[in-house]
Amino acid sequence: MATSPKQTVLLLGYAFRPLFLLVALQALGMMLLWLLWWTGLLPLRVAGNPVFWHAHEMLNGMAGAAIGGFLLTAVATWTKRPPVSGTPLLLLCLSWLGGRLGGFFPLVGAVGDFGYWAGLLGLMANEVLRAGSTRNYKVLLVLGALLLSDLAFHVLPSIYPGTERQTVWAQLWLVLIMISLVGGRIIPAFTRNWLKRQYSIQAKPPGAAEPALPAEFGTPDLLANIGIVLFAVSTLVSAPSWWILPCGVVTALLLFWRLFRWRGHKTLRDPLVWMLHLGFAWIPVGVALLAFGLAGYIPVSAGIHALTVGAVATMIVAVSSRAALGHTGRPLHSHPLLTLSIVLLTLAAVVRVCAAIGNHPMLVSVAGALWIAAFLCYAIIYVPVLLLPAKKP
Repeated sequence: MATSPKQTVLLLGYAFRPLFLLVALQALGMMLLWLLWWTGLLPLRVAGNPVFWHAHEMLNGMAGAAIGGFLLTAVATWTKRPPVSGTPLLLLCLSWLGGRLGGFFPLVGAVGDFGYWAGLLGLMANEVLRAGSTRNYKVLLVLGALLLSDLAFHVLPSIYPGTERQTVWAQLWLVLIMISLVGGRIIPAFTRNWLKRQYSIQAKPPGAAEPALPAEFGTPDLLANIGIVLFAVSTLVSAPSWWILPCGVVTALLLFWRLFRWRGHKTLRDPLVWMLHLGFAWIPVGVALLAFGLAGYIPVSAGIHALTVGAVATMIVAVSSRAALGHTGRPLHSHPLLTLSIVLLTLAAVVRVCAAIGNHPMLVSVAGALWIAAFLCYAIIYVPVLLLPAKKP
């Protein structure tokens, strides 16, 4: 179906609309292509190692579009400025699309990826600096590091062969650090708002103590952030097992401590809230699994896929769906298909981890099928939300 000029203007009116749409298309198309290659049904000839191409497309492609869609939407709220829209947003999306050709046309892909991250950094910096929003300077630093890590992915292996893994892992850790930064802001805030609403509509006995709400940012949050950065650096420099294992375990415990302080166990009646906590919970699980993997006890792939399928994908679905509802004037309630999408993604992560630990190639296909089913559920509900006008209050 052709897109009318009115629909085009609507699509480019807010960053979440085109970029979250690209997230859904990439999640479905890339995984289908990968499964066809994995099962031998489609010969796939890409530049470089297909495994690292697959990882790069999921991180730089899917997660990259999600990061752009969320940040450029949220920054308007953070800075009280008009949203990024129109031609700059169109050019950003075209750059992203060019980057997806990298597996087949490396130069085009490198230029597209550079244009996307440089454009996103420039647009964010313009908004943040104009508003004097010093709180968001650290977001700019992470975006700058993502730009450099992607340049390293395209350039470094040709100079120093065998560095593909480090460049892909650097991208993964930067995405997770971004999730930790943004998640540490929005998860307790959304949880606090929801709990306050629940407590306000419930009859409170006279003299009853005030209910416990998510803790404000404090020492546990700071320690958890330091831990994840320290563990990330340790994996990139191939630290010895006597260091990597305790570092990973301590970091996982700190992250669990941080998550528990956000009171997610009190939100089980609202999937739109608890799915945020579930997505974040996969980070300490993945860190612990990766630590044991790098120490030689289990395959490293178990930890990597807990972090990617579990943490990154779940947080993308949870955050993007909430942002799409909120910015189109729709009620903040989870549709049954969205809840099913999160359940299927969780199963996909569990199955993929089991496939790695048990060395069962067939389970890789099962996990991929669950992933596709999850994003189909997501697309059925949210593609119309992204393409249709906002609801009037």
